[in-house]
Amino acid sequence: MRIGLMGGTFDPVHYGHLKPAAEVKARLELDKLWLLPNHIPPHKAKATASSEQRLAMLKLACDEFPDMDICDIELKRNAPSYSVATLEALQQAFPGAEFQFIMGTDSLLSLPSWHQWQRLFSLCNLVVCKRPDWNLPKDAEIQTELAQRGCSVTQALAARVCDDANGNSSSGGIEKAQYGKIISLSVKPQPFSSTAIRRAIAAGDINACRATMPKAVLEYIVANRLYLGG
Repeated sequence: MRIGLMGGTFDPVHYGHLKPAAEVKARLELDKLWLLPNHIPPHKAKATASSEQRLAMLKLACDEFPDMDICDIELKRNAPSYSVATLEALQQAFPGAEFQFIMGTDSLLSLPSWHQWQRLFSLCNLVVCKRPDWNLPKDAEIQTELAQRGCSVTQALAARVCDDANGNSSSGGIEKAQYGKIISLSVKPQPFSSTAIRRAIAAGDINACRATMPKAVLEYIVANRLYLGG
């Protein structure tokens, strides 16, 4: 079973999360796509909405995207949401699964600052969603890793066919050699951000948010008076 993981605070969840996630699932032919809400994000400020509210919004979003599920493992852990710890726990809980950890280019550039970041390559493949015109800065700290581990979608799918032909299918144990790739995937740009959405809601401009997220999520935000500021 091949599972895509998209982590984030989802404060709130919007199409900038959901549409790229759906695109990754389809193009990498993943069996499942799990949205992974952070409890205590190590690299961001504390979320504005509570964990319960963010989880409720994700459940509403999944009604519009039924191919996605929610993994609340980090919400249940009263500790910083380190990706290494999460992946280790998921490996123990799902020993037959192969994990693809989805991130954006900003996360890729900051990866060397993550807790025990190099251990991620023994626990998953990284899938980097990028704009078609994006190029890695020449002085980026991650440059060496990308040169060694970089992989296209075509190469990733070919490796999957080879693994299955050799008996390393998703129904059995995952060989460590299958991990450690950085798969670059150009996705359709989505002009949405949680920060801009929160600012619009705080300013009372609900109409500006209607195209940014599932209708049920916006209705939940309005009903619960989220992001109204002071």
